[in-house]
Amino acid sequence: MLGTAALSLSGANSADDFQRIAQQAAAARDAGMSEDAIRFYQRAVEMRPDWDEGWWYLGSLYYDTDHYAQAIPAFKKLVELNPKLGLAWDLLGLSEFETKDYANSLVHLERGQELGLEDDPEAVKVAKYHIALLLNLNGQFAKAAELLTSGFERDHLPDQIKVALGMALLRIPLLPNQVDPSKDALIHAASETAALLAQDNLEQAILSFQQILKDYPDTPYLHYEYASALASASRYDEAEAQLRAEVRVTPRSELAYVRLASVAMQRNHPREALQAAELAIGLAPQSRAVHEMKRRALIALGKTEEAAREAKTVSDLPSDTPEIDVNLARAYARPTAPAQTSPETKTSSSGSDADKSSAFAKLASQATGAQQSGRTDDSIHFYQSALKIRPDWEEGWANLGTLYFSSARYGDAIPALKTTVGLNPRRSEAWALLGLSEFESKDYQNSLLHLTRAQELGLAGNATAVRIAKYHIAALLNLNGEFENAMDLLTPEVGPGPSADKIKLALGLALLRIPLVPDQISAANSGLVQSAGEAAALLSESRYDQAFPILQQMLRENPDTPYLHYAYGSALASLSRYEEAVTQLREETRITPGTALPYIRIASINLLLHRPKDALPSGDRAVALAPQSAEAHYVLGRVRLELGEAEKAVKELESASRLAPNSPEVHFNLARAYTKAKLPEQAEKERVIFTRLNAQAERQKSTRGDQTHVVGSRDRGGLTPPETGVAGPLPE
Repeated sequence: MLGTAALSLSGANSADDFQRIAQQAAAARDAGMSEDAIRFYQRAVEMRPDWDEGWWYLGSLYYDTDHYAQAIPAFKKLVELNPKLGLAWDLLGLSEFETKDYANSLVHLERGQELGLEDDPEAVKVAKYHIALLLNLNGQFAKAAELLTSGFERDHLPDQIKVALGMALLRIPLLPNQVDPSKDALIHAASETAALLAQDNLEQAILSFQQILKDYPDTPYLHYEYASALASASRYDEAEAQLRAEVRVTPRSELAYVRLASVAMQRNHPREALQAAELAIGLAPQSRAVHEMKRRALIALGKTEEAAREAKTVSDLPSDTPEIDVNLARAYARPTAPAQTSPETKTSSSGSDADKSSAFAKLASQATGAQQSGRTDDSIHFYQSALKIRPDWEEGWANLGTLYFSSARYGDAIPALKTTVGLNPRRSEAWALLGLSEFESKDYQNSLLHLTRAQELGLAGNATAVRIAKYHIAALLNLNGEFENAMDLLTPEVGPGPSADKIKLALGLALLRIPLVPDQISAANSGLVQSAGEAAALLSESRYDQAFPILQQMLRENPDTPYLHYAYGSALASLSRYEEAVTQLREETRITPGTALPYIRIASINLLLHRPKDALPSGDRAVALAPQSAEAHYVLGRVRLELGEAEKAVKELESASRLAPNSPEVHFNLARAYTKAKLPEQAEKERVIFTRLNAQAERQKSTRGDQTHVVGSRDRGGLTPPETGVAGPLPE
């Protein structure tokens, strides 16, 4: 029997013995018995050191079981035997990446890419991603961004690719897991902007730059990258202003001056270009790129002799090597464990390892005992002392952060919890407490990211804790204008129990589309929001007979409240009371004439009633009001499709696809439009995308349950863009 059966392998050196051991290795591998397979393969390659297949399986088994240090010598031997095997170089580089041998990892991953990865597209993507991370680490940001942009489908960039692009945009010479979590919101914003640039969506990228600079005006290289986008759009005056701003933020970097020179050349102002290039040379005299820019300016000015001297300088200088901005790296880096001092640790820190181990064990026991007996201050003190001895004690940091959080010491909890997730990034409850601490500290952007990360990892704890976390996520989604997503999250939590009142308030804010967290509601408007929350909770449970009187009373008392008619009209439509619904929605267009939502809903109702001609004016108006709304383009595309205007339908649905690339419904109807436009190849491509996305949606639905609601509901998920600051003041 295979497994742990004793095998006498000593002296087995004949061909028959080797064949028998190789067969046992293969059988153990096929049976999923990795430890036995490794043992057999080790013995086999000892007998036949030139057996490349054995080294391949041995290295792969080590790699698949996360024994990366042991995988490295196996793959090294394999590439020695078969230096043309690209996948072996790739797995060697990935193993070195996991063991933090980043210099060799980059060399070997690039070698694997050069050789090719045996027609394995997933392996190619994994390798390119890790190469890009290492290029960022080495300060080769442009090369990293180019690799990421060319190596992945631009309209469907995974989140980790976006993060790498965002770090390249911000020129952060670190790996993602080395970044301080307090920088996550900034990097997330930069990542979304970088993704728009990668997708050649320059118009949206420029708008995104404006928002990120509003939130983070003094961030190094943001003005520089914004200027580059503006220059690409031939908006040179604005680009120059942004580059001047960059000079103020990063006065010791030559990049802004080089780009200023480039912009001046594009505007046919060579004298200004020469001045900027000379300033850049003062900052980076050994840069070939800087001298090349000066040479170009001199040629444009007709100064051929000076240009020739610059050309000689360029040729004499070594190739530009990236310079790591150490200060920038420190600014973004995850902090080391905070130093704690105490009488106990002063004594133990200078003692032997045995003394330190004994002191740590004593302090850890005292910390646990004090925590269990409710002596919070004593427990905190003991944990601080123990962590001075063992700063890598994950459980200690987690318990310290929990104690700070339960004591409402949120500012102290944050660094402890950041250290915890640094030691174990998959610890969901630490991410949740970190997000809740940031919420209480009003760091709302990071709070949402970290609470969402906890949710993705699987919210741990009792039902009450999970409910509290979901409430806070929904509150932050409201703040971001993601009202439908907030509704989706809150609807299953409606009912009695802890946080019931807060959940209703958050639902009320979502129904009225007010971008606030509940604590920001003014006393004058709290009653209105509470009533909206009551109605939203009832609608979520399909209790229309109780919800409608509340909505009607609200409309009598506050007829001009933004989005109240929209919510009531949407609820009426869910009961197929379409004429009444349209009446309410048209009233909404009077109150909030600048929003596309009621027009989208009116057009959708007319489509349901097979009245595409009646739907057309509302669809056109929706797109005019919200040209960046995927849902507006989607509904207008469907209208055009029903009217038989295939080419116009394609145009609108292609716009919807660019804005909402992960919507199955958009791809389904775009396939229909391509078919009617007699574009069968494009239609088949869209059908394939629809099938994939629809399967993903079904899996997600089965995971979370079929959650539906009617308040402000949509005909399709994920299309409505966030709206913030559009409601205006509530009536007093």
